[in-house]
Amino acid sequence: MSQLKIILIDVAWGDSIFLEAKYGNNRESYALIDSNDTANYKSSLIFLKKYFQRKFGSSRIDKPLFEWIMLSHAHLDHGQGLKEIMRTFGAKKFYYPKSIENSSLAHLQQYANRSGIEHQHLDDNRAFPDFGDARVKVLWPRYNEAPSDNENNNSIVLAISQSNKTCMLTGDSEEEVWNEIKNKIPANTVFFKVPHHGSRNGSLDAAGHGTWTTNCPHTALLGISTHNRPFNHPHQEVLNEFASQHYEYVRTDDNYHLEVVLDDNPLHPKYSRQM
Repeated sequence: MSQLKIILIDVAWGDSIFLEAKYGNNRESYALIDSNDTANYKSSLIFLKKYFQRKFGSSRIDKPLFEWIMLSHAHLDHGQGLKEIMRTFGAKKFYYPKSIENSSLAHLQQYANRSGIEHQHLDDNRAFPDFGDARVKVLWPRYNEAPSDNENNNSIVLAISQSNKTCMLTGDSEEEVWNEIKNKIPANTVFFKVPHHGSRNGSLDAAGHGTWTTNCPHTALLGISTHNRPFNHPHQEVLNEFASQHYEYVRTDDNYHLEVVLDDNPLHPKYSRQM
């Protein structure tokens, strides 16, 4: 059965999102968005090593393992672990947004060049290849616009659709982005990754009202990749907004790794904690 699995890895401060597609004659493909690993703190690398050891029954990896790896935007809590992930597992392609001059992104581009990994920036004018049987659409950044000096608003926003259900993956995009694209959130959205770890600027406007919440289906499950330190995410005003709109939400600091599975079964995604 065709299936898309999305796991928000519990990495504390930052993001790391693992994707697995099952399709065709027992075929599987893997992708990763972001990793905040440091030299001493390697949650996403440890998770992936354990995941693939359980799946393959050994520590041997046939490279390149990942169909693609993506940097949602050029902040360290999203990208500082990607080089070691690419070195360990290999990747066919590396994607990223346009950015203001940023040395961390430049280092990843240089590593991709040295390693023979195809790489390119993304915008809403580029056709993104299917991921297994899932369709991937880039909603942001906008084509032919200069990158913002606020790196959060350079975040790649993806709508990934499988079996007539859509997952929204949003980086750290803020009000400016949602004012432009909230009307493009698909009506069949069943899972929405809350932008910027549940911070005010990811979900509320300057007046404290919801931004994307006005267009995201209220039946969608919200996922927050968060940790209370160092910025007290998620902010209470955001959680109050979710409560007033009757959204159900789950968060990595309370629920550990968050796994959502989209397949041909009816309507709502399967959700579970991934240990």
